[in-house]
Amino acid sequence: MDKVHVIVNPISAKGQTQKRWEHIRDAIRSSFREFQYVFTERPKQATEIARELLHRGFDFIIGVGGDGTLNEIASGFFRPETNEIINEDASLGIIPSGTGSDFLRFLKAPRDFRKSVEWLKDAPKQKIDIGMITYPGDGMKVEQQYFINVADFGLGAEVVKQVSSIPSQNRGTFFYYRGLISTLFHYRSKWVRIVVDDHETIEGNFLIGAVANGGIFGQGMIIAPNARINDGYFDLVLVEDMRAIETLWNSRRLYTGSIDKHRKVHTLRAKKIKVHSENPVYIEYDGEPGGNLPAEFEIREQAINFRIR
Repeated sequence: MDKVHVIVNPISAKGQTQKRWEHIRDAIRSSFREFQYVFTERPKQATEIARELLHRGFDFIIGVGGDGTLNEIASGFFRPETNEIINEDASLGIIPSGTGSDFLRFLKAPRDFRKSVEWLKDAPKQKIDIGMITYPGDGMKVEQQYFINVADFGLGAEVVKQVSSIPSQNRGTFFYYRGLISTLFHYRSKWVRIVVDDHETIEGNFLIGAVANGGIFGQGMIIAPNARINDGYFDLVLVEDMRAIETLWNSRRLYTGSIDKHRKVHTLRAKKIKVHSENPVYIEYDGEPGGNLPAEFEIREQAINFRIR
């Protein structure tokens, strides 16, 4: 029998998670007879908690929150010194209670917390891929960061940087899209050099560069409709330079899953992607701001067990 522990982000979903926790807890109890839970109190704490729980022998960690909570818990499955998995048999699940929950949206999992608990109860463990970003930190320090869904550089990361200053309780429906519109009219495409799998080099001005393990980001934008979470590859989606009005007009394609049909959008499959720019270019991962280029994105195949049907 799984030894279950729940990690709750109480400020997710504009603070609604804490208000409805008793109902969520009762739903969990109806499907999992024995479990423990803990609330996070600060950013990144879920990573530390997950790591500690795995060392204590818990083998099924369930997050309650959005994509950021899922990212933090997934990151805690790995040892920080060696990047090795702590327990190869342990698994991860998520009960959606966030403004985005794009990873579960991509998996077509229930986004109602009651239905998601039932879904988790019977879902088997499946190995999925996870991404790792390596980029310069402060001084001579090198930062490494995992992502389970989508990372990107360029316009998307600029939007995340802008909206990250908005308190979670003030984020509503389509807050990312509103941030996109407000950013769009002053943002300019950036020149980048991209090396794909150490042999193919791409140079040019690009509006967006998305490194996709999953396929949906930005509260429902389908950036990589053909992505798969267990195929051992990223879908690298590059959007060429567009005028603001052209970008806005074509943004509807992000919601219909047809963005890859546009002549200025190119998709490549890759295991390792190195990106350099002579300009300041931001990075984001799973909706969180993540430093600047240069950066290296590398897939870790079949790295973590996820409860999925």
